[in-house]
Amino acid sequence: MKALIIGSARFMAPNLMAELVQHEVEVALADSNPPPEDMQELVTHIPVDKASLGFYREECLEFKPDVAIHLSANSGDEVSSFLDVFQGQVSHTVVTSNTNVYLAHGRLRETEPGSSISVPIDENSPLRTRALNGEGADKLVVEKIMRNAKDPSTVLRLPPIYGPEDYHRRFYPMIVRMLDERPFVLLGHDQAAWRWTHSYVGDVAHALFLAATKPGEGHRVYNVGELKTPTMKERLEHLGLVLGWEGRIKVISANELPPYLQTPGDFNQDLLIDTSAIRKDLGYKEPNDYYDGLADSAEWYRENPPAQMAGKSFDYSAEDSVNAMEIRD
Repeated sequence: MKALIIGSARFMAPNLMAELVQHEVEVALADSNPPPEDMQELVTHIPVDKASLGFYREECLEFKPDVAIHLSANSGDEVSSFLDVFQGQVSHTVVTSNTNVYLAHGRLRETEPGSSISVPIDENSPLRTRALNGEGADKLVVEKIMRNAKDPSTVLRLPPIYGPEDYHRRFYPMIVRMLDERPFVLLGHDQAAWRWTHSYVGDVAHALFLAATKPGEGHRVYNVGELKTPTMKERLEHLGLVLGWEGRIKVISANELPPYLQTPGDFNQDLLIDTSAIRKDLGYKEPNDYYDGLADSAEWYRENPPAQMAGKSFDYSAEDSVNAMEIRD
């Protein structure tokens, strides 16, 4: 079997390539970045600009892939170009989407009016009708085009992904106070019990591996995410545990938080994702231990802080004032 991967050469792709190679799948990476050094002798590199994929049609098809996997199709033009190249040329295609396509995400972001959507959210839950504020690309458009693909295809709706090489540094704002050895972390009451399904990068790669190597008929859509989603307070406690932090999470009224810690949104709306379909149909199960994944991620975030925060000292006086007020009360 041959698999061609497009995009995410520094984050998801290395984990996926490693699992494919381990199972004796011949792999090519079509990306402007080469594979990691330890994979370069095992993976064919096809230098391409994903925004102009059609220009590299001959190079991609020369590899003669059985499955084409696009990890970063973020617009209608990108996914249309992907299908133009590979439709009719491979047995099936796999494309990543995002769980932010659900209406619940719009309720959380307050971009769509209405009451909270019931959770957990499965593949048949209602989708957004409006674009997210400030986001030019939209996975809703990507999914609409994929639904019209003539060949068998699989769309994986991915949650926020954490792990080494996470360019978003998703958990860094959650752990920076722990890294600074602060005795407490303030958390608004409305967020403390809020649940948002995430997934470790190695676990997402395994879901992609199954989608690529277990093709179905027609068009399939699956949610991907952790089996058990902790509350925000629990997630912070878990991160503190793997970091050896001895402080405590202090839950207070949201309006008592310093302004820079107040997060907009309706946190009555959980983003709890139901992943039972992929577990049943493809036999998906996380290959990595939850706490090991957190520990690897937290250590990488420690060593690779966001550029705008590297070496920055925070003024924690406002947080100390809130804490002192709480103690007096």
